This record gives sequence, C-alpha cells and structure tokens, in this order.
Amino acid sequence: MDNQYMDMFLDESHEHLQSLNEGLLSLEENMEEIGVVNDIFRNAHTLKGMSATMGFAKIAELTHEMEDVLDLVRKEQLKLNEDIMDTLFKCLDSLEQMVDSVGNGEAEDVVDVSDLVAKLSSISKGTPAPAAATPAAANSAAPAASEGDSAKSVDLELDDIDLDVMKKAKEAGMNMFHVKVTLMETCVLKAARSVMVMHALDEIGDVIKSIPPAEDLEQEKFERSFDVVIATGGDAQAVQNAVDTVSEIEDVLVEPLDPDKVGKSEAPASATSPAPAAKAAAPAAKKEAAKPAAAPAKKPHQSQSVRVDIEKLDTLMNLMGELVINKVRLEQIGQTHRLSDLMETLEQMDRVTGDLQNIVMKVRMVPVSAVFNRFPRMVRDVSKELGKDINLTIEGEETELDRTVIDEIGDPIMHLLRNSLDHGVESPDAREAKGKPRTGEVGLIARHEGNNVVIMITDDGAGIDASKIRRKAVEKGMVTQSEADSLDDADAVRLIFLPGFSTAEQITDISGRGVGMDVVRSKIEALSGHVDVETHIDEGSVFKIKLPLTLAIIQAMLVRVQEEMYAIPLTSIDSTINIEPSDIQTVQNKEVIVLRGEIIPIIRMEEALQVPHTKDSDEHFVVVVHAGEAKAGIVVDNLIGQQEIVIKTLGNLFAGLKLFGGATVLGDGRVALILDVATMIQQ
Repeated sequence: MDNQYMDMFLDESHEHLQSLNEGLLSLEENMEEIGVVNDIFRNAHTLKGMSATMGFAKIAELTHEMEDVLDLVRKEQLKLNEDIMDTLFKCLDSLEQMVDSVGNGEAEDVVDVSDLVAKLSSISKGTPAPAAATPAAANSAAPAASEGDSAKSVDLELDDIDLDVMKKAKEAGMNMFHVKVTLMETCVLKAARSVMVMHALDEIGDVIKSIPPAEDLEQEKFERSFDVVIATGGDAQAVQNAVDTVSEIEDVLVEPLDPDKVGKSEAPASATSPAPAAKAAAPAAKKEAAKPAAAPAKKPHQSQSVRVDIEKLDTLMNLMGELVINKVRLEQIGQTHRLSDLMETLEQMDRVTGDLQNIVMKVRMVPVSAVFNRFPRMVRDVSKELGKDINLTIEGEETELDRTVIDEIGDPIMHLLRNSLDHGVESPDAREAKGKPRTGEVGLIARHEGNNVVIMITDDGAGIDASKIRRKAVEKGMVTQSEADSLDDADAVRLIFLPGFSTAEQITDISGRGVGMDVVRSKIEALSGHVDVETHIDEGSVFKIKLPLTLAIIQAMLVRVQEEMYAIPLTSIDSTINIEPSDIQTVQNKEVIVLRGEIIPIIRMEEALQVPHTKDSDEHFVVVVHAGEAKAGIVVDNLIGQQEIVIKTLGNLFAGLKLFGGATVLGDGRVALILDVATMIQQ
C-alpha cells in the first residue's frame, strides 16, 4: 500500500479517534446533548469511509455498527444509558488498537471485535417499532418530493446573476437542465462521488450553479443528494448518461429549466404548493440565508496548512543551527580584520537569520493540548476503577512547547496524574468525613514563565505526610534516622523522587510499584527541566514541572576556566559578580559566599571538572545559578560574554557524563561543553 496514503490515514484516524473520545466524554456528562451526538456520528462516519477506502474491513464494520447506534440516538429513537456509553468507549479502545496495529504493519484483526459488533447490533435492533417505521416513511416521501418539479425550481435559489447567465446561454441555443443527484446510502466517499458527477457534467456543458456550493460538496457538507443547474448543447438523455457513468448513485432526476419562467414562477410556486405553511416559508428563509453564504463561497480558503514529517523539521533545525554557527564565525572574522562592509552586511544577515530562526522555532512548536487531550479519558477510566468521583479541569492547553519536548512529557504527566488519582484524592466517604465535597478536583495547568513552560498537576486530596515519608525512607535504608530528622518537611517530601521509593501499602495496577517518581524526575531532567512538589495535609498537593521552551538554540553565557571554554544556559543564571578570595568563607566544611544576606554555596569549576591547573587568575568571577529553589555560585576565571549557541547532543559514547547537557561549536570552530546546572548543584 502507498506509504503516503497510509501515513495520511493513520494521522487522520488518530485525530478522529481523539475527537470521538472528547465527544463521548462530553456526552457522558450530558446524555441529552444531541448536538454532540451529531459530531460523534460525523467522526465515526468519516473514519468508516477512510478505513473502507483503505481496505480495512474490520475497522469499517465496527464503525458502521457504532454509526447505526449513534444514528438512532440522534434521531431520538434510542435513549442513552451507562451500558451503551461503556460499549461505545470499548469500541474506541478497540479501534485505537486496530489502527495502531495497522500502523505497525500488522493485521487489523489482532483485536477480536465480533462480541462488540454483536453487542452494538443488539443495541440498535432492540429499539421500538417507530425506529423501523421511520426509514420507510422517509423512502415513501422521497418520490413525492421529486414529483413537485415546480417547487424544486424555487429551491434552486437562483439570483439575478445566475438568471442572466442562463438567459445568455439560452440565446446561444443551449438547453438548461436542473439535475438532482441522490447517492446510495452505502456510499462511503460522498465528496469524491459528487466531484466526479461535477466533472462528468462539466464535460458535456457548463455548470451554472450547484446546491450546496462546490466547496461544501468537497467537504462532504451535504446529506445524500445535491442539485446542479447545467447549460448544455445536448438533451436530457445526454445529461442522464453523463451522470450514470459515476457509480454509487441511487437516483438521477433531470428536468428542463426555462430561465424566463423560473424568475416569474417563484411566488405562485410557493403559494400553490400543497405543503404546510412552515414548509412554504422554508425556501424563502433558505434564500435569505443563501445570499451571505454565497459571497464567501467564491473566495478561496484564507488559512491552509500542510502536514510535515517531524524528521524534515529536525533537518531544518540542524541547518538553521549550522547557519547560526557560521554567522558567528563571520562576525569574528569581520571584527578581527576590521572589515566594516562585511560587518554592515552581517548586521542585516543577523536580522534575517533571527527572523528565520524564530519561524523555524514556531513551526516546531506544538500546543500542549496534543498531550493533555488524552488525559480526560484516562481520568474517567481510573476514577471508575478506583470508585472515586473526580473532576479534571484543564487550563492553558493552548500553551506551546517544542515538539521534541512534547513527545517526551506524556509519560511523566501520566505518572503524576495517576499518583494524584490513587494516593492524593480520597474516597468519596473519606472526603465527606473530612467535610470536603464528595467529588475530588484534579487540575492540569500549563503556562509560560519567561523562557520556560510550567506544567502543574494539582489535587485537593489528602496531601503528603512528611513524617510518613521520613519513616519509609529510613525503613528502606535510603537515609539515616539523623539525616531524616534534620530535613524540614518540604525537603522530606522531596524524598519521594528517590529511586525505588513508594508509600503504597499494597501494589495496584494504578501505582505503588516504586518506579513512578524517580522515572518522572529523570525524564524531566533529561529535557533540561525540573520537577518539584508542594503539599499541605488535607488540602492537597501541587507537582510543578518546569521545562525549557526549546531544546535546539539557546542563549548562553560563555565562561573560561584555565584554558577551557564552557557555556552556561542563561535561563539558569541569576547574576554574575566578581569577588576577592577573602569573600569566600567556610561553613560546615563547605565554601560559601554571602550575597545580599543569602548564603550561597560555591562550586570551583576547575575542581569539579578536574581541569588541569596552569595559572592563577588575579580575580574570581562567580556565576550565580539556580535549579528550582536551590542556588550555587560557580567560580570561573573569566566571563567571555553572552552568545546564541546551538545545542548538539554528545551522543551515546558520552551518555554517562552527567555534568554536561550537550556541546556547541563556537564561531572559531572550537567545541565548548554546555554545563548541566541542575546536576552540578546536586553534587
């Protein structure tokens, strides 16, 4: 199968499945909301059409059965209940598994859906008699509608321009026809069929108007039938034959049109129509509505988007990085040789590369909703499993993050959310006993803070008991009793991030295996981020993840230690100061400096990195850095200045080097290592 179509099918299927998930969750909250059912039905219908076209019969069969049930619901012939909702959710899970297995090159029938198909079939068949009667009524009504030819002319909503074109075509000796095309009920690609009909008619004449407009036909915004007004040199049979070449068409009605009579017959047609007053008013209302709709239809789409493979964006980012490196190199050559013409050109080039860089960054940015939108369903399933009543609120889902970060943060957030649902929020009875509402509140919040994005997972549950954490940590031999006693409550709670730590009394499927929090921390730190926790007993907890906006090109401070150059990310720097050796004091065998009344431990870079000592510098420079709440002063020999740097990964060979977050190529071709501030402070 063509890979291009396969990728498109997988991408669009995942989008439709996500929309179905959101729709069903919304419907579960309010089962009377018929508007939502229509959206769900459309998504299921499109998914059915796509899978049938791609030859995935099992997916098409399951979505077809879902469609039948949803159709009865939207026609109000079937009342929704919890059992039907659960069945629909199970269908979604099966569809996701089938689409995933198709994506992995496996067969679609890895999941046995025969039980689900049978269940859906019995749900749709167990409806009262009116359900069966309605389609019959609809079928009997169809011929009646097509017989009222004079009324049909009214529905065409022809304006003065259309009539003028028709009159000119008549003067040129052409025949005018109104063609009503009805597609088969089983037709899966309605848009494609309608376009084929339009092409067939275009070949034998000129299409003057289509109802709905061609734009709507292409987007499948019509039920089963559409109308076309055509001017042709041929007769009615020629028009009939042209449309008959297209398959999946149930009925074609061709009637002659006289432009001189159409305009005059409007009032009598509606007046003499045997339809009730409400029906007679409908064409007029339609006509009013059609005028504004007709104008935009002639304009092209304002916004268009293109799907781009993430690997192409990565290549573009790498090329952008090379451009930045060469730009810095050129600047150095210009300054060294005092080439003023080159410097002027470089200033302009600087602006262009800056704009280009911003656009490349923005193209890579993805809203966090790409990750967040999978959690409402997870919270619903987990809270049902735990027998808890939990309401999830999501804020700031439009906040954007670099694609590489987005791909990695799903699992850590999933861990933290499950933790809040399992350990944080109490059971409804326990909450009531504490005087809290029975429904627990869990929040997922994203927002920008400077060059970072902060994601918070909040709950109004029991909070984390620091004394319990201390006891468990001592039991497991992670800290000694004296170390545990010396920790304040905030630091004691942070012990949950140690590897293998768990407070669960029994292991459940949700959490309690002791692999949660340390995995969360290591994953977030691998993204140059930071995770922290705040908690209050019986009030709840807040887990705060801080992540850099992008991991590709950053602003950094270049520093020199002896003969070596290093880069420190600007986002980690609080300030830079120069000090005398006498300013360094010793507290508890650790070197510190006092800055604005705050005691800050210092790290001597040449000792920490074991840089060969060649000479003593006259003065010390200290770069004050932070990671979360912790601060430290890094002692360096010299400050080179601020520079835009391109982060290059060190590769698998240097995977064990925890002190460095990557490397960069400087303007003169030398390589400078980028310090991982969080790791340096912890050491």
